[in-house]
Amino acid sequence: MAGGIANGLNSSLHSQMRDLRSQLAHISKTLADNGIDFDDLAGEAEDFMHGARKNARRAVRQVRRDADVIAHAAQKAPAATGTVLVVAAAVGFGLGFLYHLAQRD
Repeated sequence: MAGGIANGLNSSLHSQMRDLRSQLAHISKTLADNGIDFDDLAGEAEDFMHGARKNARRAVRQVRRDADVIAHAAQKAPAATGTVLVVAAAVGFGLGFLYHLAQRD
C-alpha cells in the first residue's frame, strides 16, 4: 500500500514538473517573440546582484572606518563628545516640540 502511495506521489510530481517546464518554455518563447531573451535577463540580474553585493561591502567598510574615527575622536575628547551629544539632544527635542505644536494648530 505504501508503495502505491509513493508511486502515486511520484507520478503526480513528475506531471507537475512537466507542466512547469511547459509553462517556462511558453514564457521563454513569449519573451523571445517580444525581443527579450530570458537568458540575457538572468545574466543581467546576476550582474546586478554581483554589483549590489560589491557596493554593500564597500559601504560596510566605510561605515566601519567612520565608526572607528568617531570612536577615536570621542576617546580623545570626552568632554567635547558629551557637549555635542547634549546639543544634538536639545536640538532634537526642540524640533520635536515645534513639530508637535505645528500639528496641534
